[in-house]
Amino acid sequence: MKNANFKKLLLLSVILLILLVSASCSRIKDFSGSIPGDFPLRQETNGTHVKESAATTIDNLLQDDKKSISLIFFDYEKIKTDITTSIGVKIKNTNVFLDHFGNLCVMGEILNLSNSTKTNILLTIDFLDRKGSNIYSDKIGVNTNYLRPDSKIPFTYMLSDNNKYIGVDTIKIGVNYKDYYKLLKSNIIVNKENFTYKNDILTINGKIVNIGESKAVNINLLSTFYDMRDRVVQVRKCFIKESELLPKEEQDFSLNVLFSKYAEDFTHYDFEVFFEDSVEMP
Repeated sequence: MKNANFKKLLLLSVILLILLVSASCSRIKDFSGSIPGDFPLRQETNGTHVKESAATTIDNLLQDDKKSISLIFFDYEKIKTDITTSIGVKIKNTNVFLDHFGNLCVMGEILNLSNSTKTNILLTIDFLDRKGSNIYSDKIGVNTNYLRPDSKIPFTYMLSDNNKYIGVDTIKIGVNYKDYYKLLKSNIIVNKENFTYKNDILTINGKIVNIGESKAVNINLLSTFYDMRDRVVQVRKCFIKESELLPKEEQDFSLNVLFSKYAEDFTHYDFEVFFEDSVEMP
């Protein structure tokens, strides 16, 4: 009986020991699977990599020097403009110059010489090199839906990437549009009242008046500034409180122009107002 009890006690002890060993082993994490076979135990210096990095740095510096030298000798005044003619529409008073921040600016005006209103106006601009190959192309929208007969609207375009303009020889400008044969019943005129100059700020005050028979909406008043050769040098939008005018109604406007090194000099200016007839729902 004692031998039987002893055997049972011994068997129970062995089972408990096995359980303890198994529990202890389960707590040990095996990190060998997370270590790649090619993991370096000692970091080595790669001389070839250092040489390649140095060569790349030198090459980048040389490229930057070439760009800087090219910009120094870049003369925007030698850039020619090629205007594509369109029936009834003329592009005039174009100007190409570099502003204070190094952007290439292209400005001008679109004049409607026809007897019909123009709509869906879109300018195309192409930058060509000396061989006539295209460097860069883009399209320019205008700030109005309708350009009435004998009216003009300024346009501006700015190219900031010197990689796209540094080799430019000619800028080709064209205009696309559609004819709109309905006459606008509203008609807004601009009256320039006075201007003052103080602390390098030119302040222009005036009125816009709707002398037409219909309510005018989406009113947009622009001021164009010219140099002594009538080239466009700056375009500004005038502040007006309301964008709608009833027949015979008038509204004041004002414009402040700061004279600084960041703005091109001008000798005279003009205003153009753009609008649409109100569509009254029945």
